[in-house]
Amino acid sequence: MGNRGATLILLMILSFSLTTFQVPLANAAEDSWVWVGNTVTGAWGEAVVGTGDAIYIARKLNFYSYNPVGGLTTLANPPNPDSGDAFKTGTALAWDFGDYIYALYGAATSDNRKWFYRYSISDDCWEVLANTTVDQGEGDSLACVGSSIYATIGGEQRPTYFMRYDVSTDSWSDTPADPPAGMGDGASLVWTGGDFLYALRGEFDETSPLYDFWRYSLSGNIWTAMTDIPADDDGEGGVGDGGSLIYVGSWLTNQADYIYALSGNQVLESPDNRTYRYTISLDSWERLADIPFKVGYYVGCRLGYADGYIYAWQGTPSTWTGGGDDLVKYEVVPDITPPTTIDDYDKVWHTTDFTITLVATDVGGGVAETYYKINDGTIQTVSTNGEPFITTESANNKLEYWSIDNADNEELPHKILTEIKLDKTAPTIDTPSQIPEIDVAPYQEVNVSVNVNDSLTAVKNVTLSYSLNDSGLWNDLPMTLNSTAGVYEAIIPGQPENTDVNYTIAAYDNAGNYNVEDKSGQYYVYHVVPEFLSWALIFFILTALAVAVAIYMTKTPKTDVIPRSQQIKTKSTAN
Repeated sequence: MGNRGATLILLMILSFSLTTFQVPLANAAEDSWVWVGNTVTGAWGEAVVGTGDAIYIARKLNFYSYNPVGGLTTLANPPNPDSGDAFKTGTALAWDFGDYIYALYGAATSDNRKWFYRYSISDDCWEVLANTTVDQGEGDSLACVGSSIYATIGGEQRPTYFMRYDVSTDSWSDTPADPPAGMGDGASLVWTGGDFLYALRGEFDETSPLYDFWRYSLSGNIWTAMTDIPADDDGEGGVGDGGSLIYVGSWLTNQADYIYALSGNQVLESPDNRTYRYTISLDSWERLADIPFKVGYYVGCRLGYADGYIYAWQGTPSTWTGGGDDLVKYEVVPDITPPTTIDDYDKVWHTTDFTITLVATDVGGGVAETYYKINDGTIQTVSTNGEPFITTESANNKLEYWSIDNADNEELPHKILTEIKLDKTAPTIDTPSQIPEIDVAPYQEVNVSVNVNDSLTAVKNVTLSYSLNDSGLWNDLPMTLNSTAGVYEAIIPGQPENTDVNYTIAAYDNAGNYNVEDKSGQYYVYHVVPEFLSWALIFFILTALAVAVAIYMTKTPKTDVIPRSQQIKTKSTAN
């Protein structure tokens, strides 16, 4: 916000005094801001940053720290490289997770300032760094990413650039892609510890409310529009002076999925006090408790994290309700709820090795890892070993699984999944037998029997298929179990003479495994003999027998035969 006249100030004060603080909350339970104390009032050129154990406040010509034990402390004044205030509109701070706090000095509307410094926490001193290569403005914001500093630089009266500062070389680069549009009052930038930075655009022309919320990919060098911050449910809406983002997931693992925000004053400069929380994984916003004072008028981040709390500094003129110097804190509710894990096992038999997918959800800071054991084996993790893979044939495989969230809450008791079924082995089919074995007469039925076994899921069905004279047309006959003999039986209907019958036997088990016995593709075969063949065989046998007798008789020696009359004579003479 540029310099404004007394009339505008008066209107803002009146507006503030008439505005009620009763606002419905998205999650009223355990959601409130607590007054901490008085600090310093706001001024042109201000910003806040937290380091986990303290918050730091840049204000015009001064620099302060506040911690829960020591209270407010005045630190070394920032260098003043030109006339006037050191810090001006667009001042932005960022902590490097070490000993340094980096600062863009900002600029008034008519300035051409490029100052960039860093503050040593341990030495309580300032160090000048390489100037930015473009003019700073009210659209400035900073975020530390490893050994680099990313910054939006510019504002409503000048172009907005996105740049990277290399700490090791003390130099700026304009390689990063510029934001999708110009940025202004309420611009803010945070890094969430991975590939992404998130940014509030802020207001730009101060006539139309803006709610833009963007994401920048470090690896892809591309900006993406995310769901707008919903700062439109009261008044003229929009993000403005005092708009702020803060990410506390670097300290609190249960907050890794959240970004907190203060929308600042509204587009027509109406003071405001609305806070929000953005869920990264869902790309969604929810409104939280309002801070107990209103902010606006001066540009600069108002949020910082220390000692388990998000702190909000009023940073407004002393004439505002609250005196412009109030400090409040918001307790980030600890995550004590463990994640919940489910499986997608379908409870049916499988015939090949298969995967069971585990899906874990967590209402707090997100799932850190999902663990499992198969058949009481070693503990494995989904991130390292992949999803559980079932390979053991059994009717009762066992899977134990559980998850742990980013706050180290373990899912107890562990989930136990039993009766996981896997059968990869098809039934065995012995060589069939048939009655009659040979010389099947015309229209004579053939009884086929076979031994079929399955050791795990048992035999479901057995089918005999037969075809006639290699026609390629197959007829199926269900085989029934003869419980006494322990074999499966089927009867092939009688066929006309000179019919060739081919048959095979197939079996399924209850898991769906299939096997076929077809004599290695040659089929089991029998031939129906002609009916006259049996009579011809009898005639042949009789003829052969007669011939044999005749031959035998012709070869037998002859003996002398005495006629009957001569036998009598001989007998008389003897007498």
